[in-house]
Amino acid sequence: MSDPALSPVTAAEFTEPPQIEMRRLPGLLVGALKLTFAAARREFLLITALQAVGGLGLVLPILGGRDLLDRLLAAEAGSSLAGMVLQGALILGLLGVIGLATAVATSRDDVLSEQLNRYALGRVLDVACTIELEQFERPEFHNRLERASMSARIRPHQLTQGLGALTSAVMSTMGIALALAAIEPLLVPATLLAGVPLWFAGLRSGRVLFDALFRLTPAERERSYLLDVLTTRRAAKEVRAFGLAGYLRARWERRTDERLAEIRVTARRRLRITILARLTSGVALGSVLGLVLAMAVTGGMTVADAGAAATAVLLLGVRLRTAAAGTDQLFEAAPFVQDLQGFVALAPGSSPPKPPQLGKAPQAPTSPPSLQARPEPVGFRRLRVENLTFRYPSGRHPVLRNVSMEIGAGQVVALVGENGSGKTTLAKLLSHLYRPQAGRILYDDVDVTAADPDRLRHSITVLFQDFQRYLLSAADNVGMGRWERAGDRAAVTQAARAAGAHDLLAALPQGYESLLGPEFVGGIDLSGGQWQRVALARAFFREAPFIILDEPTATLDARAEHLLFERLRTLLAGRTVLLISHRFATVRMADHIYVLDGGRVAEHGTHDQLMSAGGRYAELFTLQAAGYLDPQPRDSG
Repeated sequence: MSDPALSPVTAAEFTEPPQIEMRRLPGLLVGALKLTFAAARREFLLITALQAVGGLGLVLPILGGRDLLDRLLAAEAGSSLAGMVLQGALILGLLGVIGLATAVATSRDDVLSEQLNRYALGRVLDVACTIELEQFERPEFHNRLERASMSARIRPHQLTQGLGALTSAVMSTMGIALALAAIEPLLVPATLLAGVPLWFAGLRSGRVLFDALFRLTPAERERSYLLDVLTTRRAAKEVRAFGLAGYLRARWERRTDERLAEIRVTARRRLRITILARLTSGVALGSVLGLVLAMAVTGGMTVADAGAAATAVLLLGVRLRTAAAGTDQLFEAAPFVQDLQGFVALAPGSSPPKPPQLGKAPQAPTSPPSLQARPEPVGFRRLRVENLTFRYPSGRHPVLRNVSMEIGAGQVVALVGENGSGKTTLAKLLSHLYRPQAGRILYDDVDVTAADPDRLRHSITVLFQDFQRYLLSAADNVGMGRWERAGDRAAVTQAARAAGAHDLLAALPQGYESLLGPEFVGGIDLSGGQWQRVALARAFFREAPFIILDEPTATLDARAEHLLFERLRTLLAGRTVLLISHRFATVRMADHIYVLDGGRVAEHGTHDQLMSAGGRYAELFTLQAAGYLDPQPRDSG
């Protein structure tokens, strides 16, 4: 029987990579150049110019060296010595200039790589921040996101290195080829042919690597996930409490072994390709040198010309290998760049706004004005849901089935039901995080499907039960509710008071400027209930006309919960509230209650109406209330 810790899981299944046709490579390289120009045009042009100086500048030292050698061989001892010394010094000066240009280009290359890396990751973030939330329910999207994120971190640097090496090598090759053509033109094509096997090897080798890493993407995602579970604070408690470290470590080792095995096979295949190409290229280059030697022996070329030609051929061979290394990197990066470009194309037509630093005035807009401008709130006199149906991409059955309901402006409406009844999913649809697959959501009889979801969400506050705990200052945690006005500390404090969080935040060592969460130096952790009060303050700070509260008191103690709900009417006066709660005692104050069961509306009405009906609500309310009753009569004596 196999060790269950090492058994495979479906998340690690191998997938087949897309094929890239040869005819598309020029377009991919053009796309890579466009990416580089968009990220750092000035830096790229500077480096290219310096590489041109370093490459084409080799013409003069080679030709000057040949002339100097010719003069040394032809002249008598002591003849024109000063002139030859001056010529030699000039050649050395030219070589120094070439070396300086190459050094500066190399130093600027790191800056170019960082700029390109930032730009590529920014495009990945554009997709992650704007794509429909439903995509995050699809494994194939996570595979693409993983590959794009890795490509954005690694391949831009490789791309610039490849472009730099290729540009430098091409410039140098042109310079040396011009010098060689001046000596013997027939040697130029013969030498250049020696680089063809290296070029094809780079193309094939890059394809082999991309295929391997593409197939490993699901397994690599699982490996990263297991590493995250084993090394992060949020999972550390349960890993230790259940003794899972060894089990999960074994699974991580298994995925790592799979990766290493695939990388070893890939490395051997690439090595065979490289060795064969270099042997072929070496034989071709040796043949050219043999031809130069034969021409010198037979008198077809002077000794000076032969020496300069041999030097040029050897230098050209080195530059061809450098060019091949550059093309290796480009051909290796090209499939990843294509994959990255395909992912970036998923982004909607406009990118999200860039928020200013919290507490500072907004900067000049850098993205479309429609997104930078604060949209006007979208209100309604009556929100109506008609026959709403929704199924998650990974689910087999709909979570919601033909759900219909109405919410009037200023009402407090409650959603109740057992786990899995669809309450949170309905909240996501009403907050426009998902689009319904059937049915409609209408604001005053107007279908909102075609409306701008960003504008709709601007008018909604959502507090989910799995709210985010930002490892930022206390003030920033509250200010995230409406980042445009997060610098308004008076409003932040007011929202914290409304949520019952002011006293605990003000008592922190640096007050509202205290860093929350222990992961960073100086950070202070809060209890679950305290974090929930901060999240509530964030919801109040948003000041939206429509508020959705999903289990807003799940981690509060009984006293805090009672006080909050007693004040809820006052705190949210004039706003429309959708309240989701498992605690039936807290929903009695609602104007209307909807009971979900199996994704459908089982019944609805006021608390008194539902209790009188004796249906599902009355059953669940009575069952929950019975838990608070003392089953044993107390002894009066």
